[in-house]
Amino acid sequence: MADPPPLPGGWLPPQPPGPSPPSQAPRPPERQAPVFVQPAREQGTNGLAIAAIVCAVSSIALLGLSLGLAFPFSLPLALAGWVCAARARRDLRPGQRKTGLVLSIAAVALCALAAVVWIVLISAGFSVQELQENLERELERQRRAGS
Repeated sequence: MADPPPLPGGWLPPQPPGPSPPSQAPRPPERQAPVFVQPAREQGTNGLAIAAIVCAVSSIALLGLSLGLAFPFSLPLALAGWVCAARARRDLRPGQRKTGLVLSIAAVALCALAAVVWIVLISAGFSVQELQENLERELERQRRAGS
């Protein structure tokens, strides 16, 4: 005699006394966890792309704060950013890589432009000391006019 099927809630009816035939009791169906579709996520960080962004932004900031005079220091920094962006993984956070590449190329272009401008100005006889003195005089003139 076969075991009766289980009733809802896992309750089995009572069995008659005596030896029961060797049979496998039916197992309750295994509960499967619900499957949710998740969008593909970007795993990890792209360290070289982040380094490229940091180098490029630092180069542009240094160039801007020095009015272009720090191009000898800013240019290697921009080139390092460009190299980092070129070597960054393409499949991991491609937006960071592209941002680093664009900023680095812009930083190199600005450094080259600043170098050309300052070399032309210095070769034409313009001195940095004169620029500083002119800026100080202009600032003092504006202070007097505002008072």
